[in-house]
Amino acid sequence: MRLSIDCRMWRSSGIGTYLRNLVPHLITLLPNFKIYLLGHINDLQQINDENDNVDIIECNSPIYSISEQYEMLRKTPKCDMFFSPHYNIPLLFRGIQITTIHDLFHIADENDNKTLIMKIYARSMLSAALRKSRIVFTDSNFTLSEMIKYKLPGVEKVKVIHIGASFANIEKSLENNRKYIVYVGNVKPHKNLKRLITAYKILHEKYNIKLPLMIVGEADSFITGIPGFREEIADSAWSKWITFTGKVSDEKLISIYQKASILVLPSLYEGFGLPPLEAMACGCPCVVSNVASLPEVCGDAVLYCDPYDVKDIAYNMRSVLCDVELRHKLIKLGQERVKMFTWENPANAFIDAIEEMSN
Repeated sequence: MRLSIDCRMWRSSGIGTYLRNLVPHLITLLPNFKIYLLGHINDLQQINDENDNVDIIECNSPIYSISEQYEMLRKTPKCDMFFSPHYNIPLLFRGIQITTIHDLFHIADENDNKTLIMKIYARSMLSAALRKSRIVFTDSNFTLSEMIKYKLPGVEKVKVIHIGASFANIEKSLENNRKYIVYVGNVKPHKNLKRLITAYKILHEKYNIKLPLMIVGEADSFITGIPGFREEIADSAWSKWITFTGKVSDEKLISIYQKASILVLPSLYEGFGLPPLEAMACGCPCVVSNVASLPEVCGDAVLYCDPYDVKDIAYNMRSVLCDVELRHKLIKLGQERVKMFTWENPANAFIDAIEEMSN
């Protein structure tokens, strides 16, 4: 059997994390498969060197482009299966397609940055992915409910499989020289960073809690970034309190979580939400939104806030920062919660799907 996997987003956050954790498991569990990884050779060379059943195919077309359809079709060898970790599937591939759809943000988001063309493209590609794929995985029951809400076809093919928490088996402690508040994720409008900044100012001015705020992740997005957001902060009186790290390595991110007083994720929309689980794995307590998939993923191991209410965000941040008993409770609950999420779960679901399709 031959399987091709689109790995062009290997170094991205979100889908890149998904690929970097899932693909090595699939390679190990499919020793009799010939596996082709489509992406950037420099990103994938190590995994190629370590596995005899893997070949790398250089594929550089941007996602959401016309050229990706041509390049994937032209460069993909004759394969039995093609796995897409996103809804931009190769439309003309004739074998068995397996797809993961992580969220419906591109059609659910009402941000003005989305043009009509973008929304039409997203809906048409999502619909095509659901129609053409033999099996579709998604990360949460929330995303499945969104597929039903937006009346997409083929929802009977969808299997909800929670993905894994990175940074398992990290040494944890109840307190470890906590130094700052941290946000991890992209700078996009639905991540709600402008309200987080306002809540952070309330924390300073009303509650007199003066800890730095560290924003970790890609500061700009080629489609949905907040224009001028970084410059707006840099030019304000808050520049000495708020820092942007840019994208960091996994090793650096672990250290950041371990030294953070709290993770705050006030997002308006998440198909899953990995940062809280990563923080839990590193012993960092969390305040997150009470919307979308986050209650499903985080359970009782976090403090929830109303992401539309800056006073509520600030109040819950203060509660975790100032109540030592609550902090310790959340850290312990988080350490238990994170054990529920492993990368073996989606890998085994993938193998089960292959076996099911082979019968």
